Amino acid sequence: PAFEISWVDAEAACQSEGKRLCSSSEWELACRGTTQRRFSYGSERDAARCNTPIEGSGPGQGPIPLQPIGSFPDCVSDEGVHDLNGSLSEWVSDPWDGPPPSFQPDAVIDPETWRTLRGGTMWSQTFYGQNCTSRHGHPKEGWTNNDDGFRCCRDG
Repeated sequence: PAFEISWVDAEAACQSEGKRLCSSSEWELACRGTTQRRFSYGSERDAARCNTPIEGSGPGQGPIPLQPIGSFPDCVSDEGVHDLNGSLSEWVSDPWDGPPPSFQPDAVIDPETWRTLRGGTMWSQTFYGQNCTSRHGHPKEGWTNNDDGFRCCRDG
């Protein structure tokens, strides 16, 4: 998985493959399925099923324990989509209109310049959660983080 990538660069990477960033609703449907699961793998959280090995609430120092997609075979939705909970948060196409991140309480949110990320990360406890409805936002340009990545979708 690609990480430390801005929304702008993630969008360009998808377009170069003839795809696009997923919408927030597509991402959530892939995670929750038609049965409205709380987690991609079921209704109860099991921290060992996905890549969430780091205790604490956010990025620290040193390399991140990123694993290849599919390394956690039990972290898969009924629809066969891997790693929607844990590993990286994923940029989606939707503007962000929620509150600023807890570590940037004075940030000015502008839906023109901020975008949404979905899902949890490899940190076991995050301010935005680890389930299929987890979301947060960051500026779409100039913002990269070692726990932010992306997933592409395609039409048809």
